Amino acid sequence: MTRRLIQLSGVVLLTVGVIVLLSPANEQWLQWYLALNNKLLKLVVDLARVSLIALLLAGLLSPFEALGWWAGWYGDGIEMHIPCKRSLSPHHQHSPVTPSRYVIYLDGISQSCADYPQRVQNFLDTLVAALPADMVFVQDILAYSALNRPLTMQRPFATFWRWVNRIEDGYPQSPLDIFINLRNTFQVAVSTDNRYGPVFNRGTAQVILNSLRQQGYRPGVPITLLGYSGGAQVALGAVTYLKYALGAPIEVISLSGVISGNNGVAELDRLYHLTGDRDLLAQIGAMMFPKRWPCITWSTWNQAKAVGKIRFISLGPVSHNGATGPIDPVAQLPGGDSHLNQTMKILMEILTEQAERPSAIASS
Repeated sequence: MTRRLIQLSGVVLLTVGVIVLLSPANEQWLQWYLALNNKLLKLVVDLARVSLIALLLAGLLSPFEALGWWAGWYGDGIEMHIPCKRSLSPHHQHSPVTPSRYVIYLDGISQSCADYPQRVQNFLDTLVAALPADMVFVQDILAYSALNRPLTMQRPFATFWRWVNRIEDGYPQSPLDIFINLRNTFQVAVSTDNRYGPVFNRGTAQVILNSLRQQGYRPGVPITLLGYSGGAQVALGAVTYLKYALGAPIEVISLSGVISGNNGVAELDRLYHLTGDRDLLAQIGAMMFPKRWPCITWSTWNQAKAVGKIRFISLGPVSHNGATGPIDPVAQLPGGDSHLNQTMKILMEILTEQAERPSAIASS
C-alpha cells in the first residue's frame, strides 16, 4: 500500500512536471518570469527554483550511500573509528557487573557527527546517571549513515558540513541546521522505502551489532533501542536484522518518534511510543504512513496494537523538540515538573520494569 502511494505520488509529480515544462503552461510561466521588473523578486524566484532542483537531486541521491556500502564501494564496510561509550551507574563503573540489558540511543535528524548538542548531551548524562548498575548504555551511533560515518568526514561535501557545524557552534540560532535536518530526513525516508530500506536498515543493524560487540555483548541479553524523532524509525528498521542475528528480546522506546509502522514491528517484543500533545511532527507522521491508519486493520502496525505490543504514552503539553521539547530541563509542565524530569520518570519506569504496565501508559 505504501509503495503504491509512493509510486502514485511519483507519477503525479512527473505529470505535473511534464505539464509545466512541455505544455502551453510553460510559455505562460516564461512570459511571466521575463516580464518581472523587480530584480529582488526575480532573485527570489531564481533562488527558489535552484533550491527546488537541489532538493530534488538530494532526494534522488539519498539512497546512494547505503547502496554503495552494500556494493562494496567504500572498502571493507562499516567505519569503526568512532568510539562507542559504555556507561554504567557512576557508583559501579569499576565493579564486575553482569549486564542485564543494553540500552542503545539513536539521535534525531539534527545529528551530523558524534558530538551531541548541549540539550541532548544533558539528557544522555542524566539518563546514564539514573540507570541501574547492571545496564550498559551505548551512544555515539550515527543513525543516518549505513557506514557509521559523520557528515564531516570522508565525504565529497565534508567541507560544507564542517562549515555548517562551525556556524552552528558560534550561532546556535542559525537557520543552517535545516540542511542537516533535510539530509537526514531523506535518510529516514530511505529507511521506510520498500526498495532501498532493507539495505539501509541492514547497514544500521550492522553498526549496532558492532557497537554491542565492542561492549562485550553476550547473546540473549535483552536490548532496548531508544530512538529520538527520526532515530525511532531507524531503530525500527534495524529490529528485523538484530532479531535475526541475536535472537534476544528487543524493545523500542520511541521518543517523539516519526515512524512508518511498515517494518520491524512484527519482530518487536514491545514498542513504547512517547509523544507530546503539541508534537505536530509526530502527528503528521501518523497521517503520512497508511499502515498506521486505523482503517488499515490488516497492517502489521494495527495487528501489533491489537495484541498490546504497542503502547502509547502522552507527555502532555510538550512539543517535538527545542525549548518546549521532551528533554528540555527548563520548560515546566502545569504540575510544576520539568519536561526532562517527566521524560526521565517514564523512561526509568519502563527500563526498570517497576510495574507490569507503567502508570503513564495507555494501550490505545
